[in-house]
Amino acid sequence: MIKNIILDFGHGGIDDNGNYTTQGKKHTFSNGETAYEGEINRQIGGMLRSFLRMLDGNYNIVTTVDEYDSRDLSLSYRVRVANQYRASETIFISIHNNAFNSLARGFEIYTTRGVTKSDTLAESIAKAVEPFYKELNLKLRYDTTDGDKDKEAEFYVLRRTICPAVLVECLFFDNTEDFKLLKDPEFVKELSWRIFIGIRNYLNA
Repeated sequence: MIKNIILDFGHGGIDDNGNYTTQGKKHTFSNGETAYEGEINRQIGGMLRSFLRMLDGNYNIVTTVDEYDSRDLSLSYRVRVANQYRASETIFISIHNNAFNSLARGFEIYTTRGVTKSDTLAESIAKAVEPFYKELNLKLRYDTTDGDKDKEAEFYVLRRTICPAVLVECLFFDNTEDFKLLKDPEFVKELSWRIFIGIRNYLNA
């Protein structure tokens, strides 16, 4: 039975002096506007945490870093936060946004390679998000070779956590249209809600 939900907001934010605490993980558009992935991750993650607190049951909602904390904490620290809890009672969700060539768009969710308990969590989140993205003519990008809607990669926070763990890439922050959505509070709220629904469905299965 799951008792602990660990939320991880990828990378760092902007500190009190206006400095972005992460090397890279940002994109400046032709109009001079800059997207900071870590800030976007915190906005989505903070909203998701608010929804998770509405869950029936006494769940322990833990964040590896608060959304108002700008520090870019190490990957090993993030993993240690998750691994202090019993694996059979814990799930880990890391919130990110992607970047590639300013043309790519859409949603991805990652697990480690092979068939694992993480696949079930990833599939539940993907199924909850997909109808919303279809309304916006956005795609879920996934590897169909194993029959589910995730991608597989050996990201540190997935490989080293002992509980079921997924890494969500919400959109591509270096794409003009995706970034417009990520700046829209209503989009952030609805996306966070859909991720929440996916987690809730997983917990209730």
